[in-house]
Amino acid sequence: MTNLIETSAFSFPKSEGRKNQDSILSPRKLEDGYLLAVADGVGSYTGGGTASQIAIEHLRTTITKSQLLDVELLLSDIKGKIIDFSETDNTYAQAATTLTFAFINHEGLRVTHIGDCRVYLKEDNHLIQLTRDHTQFQRFVDDKVFTKKYLEGTKAKSILTTAIAANIEMKADSFFIPIESLPKENKTVTLYIMSDGAHCFWDKRPRFSERTMNSMSQFSNNFKRRIEKLSPVDDYSLVGIVVELA
Repeated sequence: MTNLIETSAFSFPKSEGRKNQDSILSPRKLEDGYLLAVADGVGSYTGGGTASQIAIEHLRTTITKSQLLDVELLLSDIKGKIIDFSETDNTYAQAATTLTFAFINHEGLRVTHIGDCRVYLKEDNHLIQLTRDHTQFQRFVDDKVFTKKYLEGTKAKSILTTAIAANIEMKADSFFIPIESLPKENKTVTLYIMSDGAHCFWDKRPRFSERTMNSMSQFSNNFKRRIEKLSPVDDYSLVGIVVELA
């Protein structure tokens, strides 16, 4: 059994008057579990915001768990809809989005990830990053071409190596963590998905007080205030869920 305990979500544009390229799916019940997602439209291309909305709307209208777990078909359907959109006008020809979603139930956690949003699990007073960014930065680090220190401040972090678009090869990471391997506190699991405009501020200072870490609402509110105080560098989104797994 999967019991919902708490949820939190926000999604804002980088600045007032600017269109938000991020789209989110707040936790929705799907059969015996909950589905949540964040998509980040690639802002350098016209139509990115609509592409992210298309991806999230497809997840929002997914009817069965079996549809969700057929990842190859699901992503192919989303890509097909984005291609259809890109063909409506030449200015949308390169419309693209990232997409990261998670489904959690009594069996465990399933994650599918394309791009540079991130999934985190809370363990004690820390957040454990589960996904790897599909960026030039991460590829250079993984291939030991450059060190993280050398690449800091370069554009490599903002250059995606995959996304959902008509003219980009789509390479998704998809994995499952069984329930017995999930970090639990009093039978509860805490999960966050963040867009890159949010998690870049977590990277800079990955900590809050114990009281804040143990309350999703306080974490979400304090984290939003931190981003706004330090001035957003991109659209910023977060979706979180606390569930009791029995």
